[in-house]
Amino acid sequence: MAQIRRSIKGRRKEKTEVKRSVKISPMDPAQKCGKGTTVTELYRVEERLDQAKVHHLVFFDRHGWYCEHGKQCGAVKDVQKFTKRRT
Repeated sequence: MAQIRRSIKGRRKEKTEVKRSVKISPMDPAQKCGKGTTVTELYRVEERLDQAKVHHLVFFDRHGWYCEHGKQCGAVKDVQKFTKRRT
């Protein structure tokens, strides 16, 4: 649902919503990271924001969950929710 905002002069401006979708695919950590890796879980996340795509690699190892973009990346929370639903 679009929100309506008023500018300073009182004219209406439509604020469009950004559609976000996420596709999560499990990967083999040993194949991607090597035999000696400490990564126990690895996921590829494809995030779509309207027409733009952003790809993430989300890891779990002895340090916890993190994305190649950092621990604060939203893809980390998406994968955590995904793994909770699977168990």
